[in-house]
Formats: sequence, structure tokens, C-alpha cells
Amino acid sequence: MRKLQLQEEKGSAVIILALAMTVLLGFTALVTDVGLLYLTNVQLSNAVDAAVLAGAQELPHNPELALQQAEDYALANGVEKEKISLEVFNDNKAIKAQANKEVEFFFARVLGFNSGQVAHGATALVGNMVAVNGAVPLGIQEHNFQFGEQYTLKVGAGDTDILNEEVSPGWFGALALEGPGAKLYEDNLTYGFNGELKIGDILDVQTGNISNPTKRAIDYRMAQCTHSPYCTVDDYSRDCPKLLKVPVIEPAGHKQVRIKGFAMFLVEEVPGQGNENFVKGRFLETVTTGEIGTGSGFGLMGVKLVQ
Repeated sequence: MRKLQLQEEKGSAVIILALAMTVLLGFTALVTDVGLLYLTNVQLSNAVDAAVLAGAQELPHNPELALQQAEDYALANGVEKEKISLEVFNDNKAIKAQANKEVEFFFARVLGFNSGQVAHGATALVGNMVAVNGAVPLGIQEHNFQFGEQYTLKVGAGDTDILNEEVSPGWFGALALEGPGAKLYEDNLTYGFNGELKIGDILDVQTGNISNPTKRAIDYRMAQCTHSPYCTVDDYSRDCPKLLKVPVIEPAGHKQVRIKGFAMFLVEEVPGQGNENFVKGRFLETVTTGEIGTGSGFGLMGVKLVQ
């Protein structure tokens, strides 16, 4: 009788141990495999987001290259080619991607779960820029830009007749983004304005020729272009310091202007001193980071990620 009782107790202990092991494996599966599922989902999401943002850089003018660029980014970040679909739509102003990935489980197999699926979709939209950071304190009056042709962004003394006299007779094309003064102007032209400008903002103009600060700042920017080949309007790096975010403006009263939009200017030269000091370059169509909306378009577009 005693022996039978011991056998029964041993049998119960085995059953309890088996149940405990099952529960333990269940918790292990929950922690390990669900964690793996979560990590894979994060990686897939980052890869898909990066893919559409990369592709959007080529919109709206080159949709085929946009698709190729997006695919290249996705594959480089671990997405299998047959697991991602890409599409350009909305008049070539949007690109979307949908991808999935199978995750092989380890401990969850004892519970009958061999694998799981993660999926992520993202859309990147391009639109006219309505607000920017890092703009330069040079403005150009609103007109129909001919992209690729050379323009004078800042004039020299004696050439102000090409600027609107409604603004100020002593205006040479410079803006006072943080207040008047040559030092503030030079800092903002050298490094970009440390703040946001948006359509509708009223800005003060910077009167005076201020040729030396202009030349130092532009020379500095041009020297920072270490890209090979040297950046031109036909072949440039989007992070090149020679690219200037320029407010497109209209008169808003004496010594004031209103922002109508934004353009991208590739500076090419800053010849001369004093009365012969100019900033010359070409406007181009490109995509950069910033807030997009329904403002006027002057070739500079921004990208917005939509999940």
C-alpha cells in the first residue's frame, strides 16, 4: 500500500513537472519569439520607410528612377525582392511600398507555431515647399524661373534697377533674417538661418552692399564642396553647401518683403568686391526635407512620409 502511494505521488509529480515545463516553454516562446517578431517588424518598417523616402527624391520628373532607387534601398536593408511591391502614383508625386517578411520561430514550435508574418506599408508624398530650415539671407522676387540659366541673386551697387524699388532704394538683395547687421547676415549666409521660414512671413531687408561678408560666406560654402566631380547644376550632391535655400519674395512695404515660396539655388561664383560684388548661380528643380503644402511652386519640393 505504501509503495503504491509513492508511485502515485511520483506519477503526479511527473505530470506537474510536464505541465510546468509546458508553461515555461510557453513563456519562453512569448518572450523570445514574440520579441523576434517585434524586432523584425521594426527593421522591416525602417527599411520600407527609407525606401520610399529615397525613391521620392527622384519625383516627379523621373518615376522609373524613383522605383529603382526605392528597390535598391529596400534590398540593401534586408528586404527580399519578391516580398516588396512598389508603385508611383498621384501624377508622379507619390510613391508607395508594401513589404512582408516571414519570421521563423524557435521555442514556439513546441506549441505548434512554426513561423509568423510581419508586414509594413509606407507612402512618401512630394509637394511644394511651404516652410524650410536653413535658408540663406538672400531673396529673389517672384517670377517664372528658367531652370539651368544663370541668375544674379545679389547685385552690386549701381545694379539695383533690376530689383523692385518698392522695397528700398538701398537694397541689394540681402535679407535681415535675425535683425540688421553685417555679422548676423554673414553667419546666416555661411551656415544657413537657424530657424524656420514659411510662406507668408514678413521679412526685413538688409540695406547696404555688404560685399565683404557676402564674399567670405560664399567663398566658404564653395570651398566646402569636396564632391568629385565638383557639383554642377546637372550633377550635384543634395547635401552640397553650394546649394542655397532661397526665399522667393514680393514687396510688403518699405524695407519689407513677404515670402511667396522657396527655391534652390546652386551658387557658382561671387566675383568682385564693393560695387562689383555679385552672387551668381542657377536655380534647379530638386527635392529636400521640409514642410510641404499647397503653396506656390518654384522648383523646390519637400517630402512627407505617410504610413
